Amino acid sequence: LSNLQTFLQKCRDWKLTILDLPTAYWHQLTSELAMTDLVLPESLRLVIIGGERALPERVQTWQKVVGTHPQLVNTYGPTEATVYKLPASAPEDTALPEVPIGRPLRYVQAYVLDKYLRLTPAGVPGELHIGGVSLARGYLNRPELTGEKFIPNPFSDEPGARLYKTGDLVRYLSDGNIEFLGRIDNQVKIRGFRIELGEIEAVLGQHLAVRETVVIATEDYLGDKRLVAYIIPQSDRVPTASELRSFLKEKLPNYMVPSVFRTL
Repeated sequence: LSNLQTFLQKCRDWKLTILDLPTAYWHQLTSELAMTDLVLPESLRLVIIGGERALPERVQTWQKVVGTHPQLVNTYGPTEATVYKLPASAPEDTALPEVPIGRPLRYVQAYVLDKYLRLTPAGVPGELHIGGVSLARGYLNRPELTGEKFIPNPFSDEPGARLYKTGDLVRYLSDGNIEFLGRIDNQVKIRGFRIELGEIEAVLGQHLAVRETVVIATEDYLGDKRLVAYIIPQSDRVPTASELRSFLKEKLPNYMVPSVFRTL
């Protein structure tokens, strides 16, 4: 609570009008505003969130506690597209199962395509492909990955036009907004960090006491995500959680180290 008090006081001291927050922190902020008598600074007119899925129940809490001022905007945009390409105001219909990620900005094209690169009708899921002037050139020193993710744009006559394959499963809604449904691969986002579960499994499998492993992302009742690793040991010697955690910290950043280890 003291951290939130300090944060809000700094916002007041600096007379901030816009906050651009990771969704995970906004989730925490919303929960604490609902449980305390703290209020947002009057100077705020806009709160932007992004980085991972916004929980519909937190939007409902926000609208109940905060109302419509400051305005809440949910955004979507991977680094490869120079971030924030699809903004959406928080829906007034709080019964929606998901919070829309928005519509493409004027200089951005957003295509929802099937595996044959055909456009899907509204309501039908497909992979989101992003085009436009803001696309990155590619991945540094990784030409194969660049060729895999940045493909020629079949809907453009402009020479060299490309689309970025986001790997995100989405669908167009009838009002033109896009709804995020999940991933088409094993990539997850936790507190805004992209995490490839297979990369953790590969490193964990290098431990001499581990025969097989599977890593998953789970959500608690508050919607907070964490990594859980399931282990089958090589022999009767079962590695401890602290041993496995120390092993992973030597090879991976902290945000990729599971918080829970289960032996099967």
